[in-house]
Amino acid sequence: MGKRILPAFVLLFFSTASIAQKPANARSFYLKGIQLRNQNKFVEAVAAFQKAIKLDKKMDSAYFEIGLIFSRTQFADSAVWYYGKAIAVNPKMDVAHIALGNLYRDVKNKPDSAVASYFNALRTDSLNKLTYYSIAWCYNAKGESEKAIPYAIKSLEIDNNYKPGYNELGYAYRTTGKYREAIEQFKKNIAISPVDIAMLYTAYCYIELKEKDGAMEQYEALKKVNEKMADGLKKKIDAMQ
Repeated sequence: MGKRILPAFVLLFFSTASIAQKPANARSFYLKGIQLRNQNKFVEAVAAFQKAIKLDKKMDSAYFEIGLIFSRTQFADSAVWYYGKAIAVNPKMDVAHIALGNLYRDVKNKPDSAVASYFNALRTDSLNKLTYYSIAWCYNAKGESEKAIPYAIKSLEIDNNYKPGYNELGYAYRTTGKYREAIEQFKKNIAISPVDIAMLYTAYCYIELKEKDGAMEQYEALKKVNEKMADGLKKKIDAMQ
């Protein structure tokens, strides 16, 4: 499907796009594209990247940049196609695998495809905390939190100050009924800097454990950073038996 959509889209939007300067080689067109992209001139940027590709069909970075631009628009299928081209040229381009995973996760709602892309990224860079976190996020979103736990832990082994890792690990523990472990992770997140959602989830764990004092402690802390969220929490605490 991508191969039918892309040429039509390109002809419609970019065939008449002009570039003030006419660089002489692929690298120059690529750098021009970066400059235009940074100026938010996305139509002209794509045209420049495509000129670079025309001169050098192995320029993985140009395919990637077009994919990145399309991923910010409604043309998600086009983004998938260009990320795929970048990966076909350079299978070890971990940023392309990650970007493709993010697109599957955030735009196309395909967590299984996202996880597959993240695993491909790990083959090139096995120490990327964001990739492990993203895998954990997907498993949590799929309701497979037991699978999420080791990947969230791995993200924290790489960086023990990585707040998203603590939050994702806490969420996984909470949804699997491991409330004490969840509280520990949420509190580590809060210790780095106050986070309203971590306070809320900590309170929910205390509610599940029927420990009203602990829940009230989180309510008082939450009230200082998000009063509206705290009001909703207070109703749940008041309903405790």
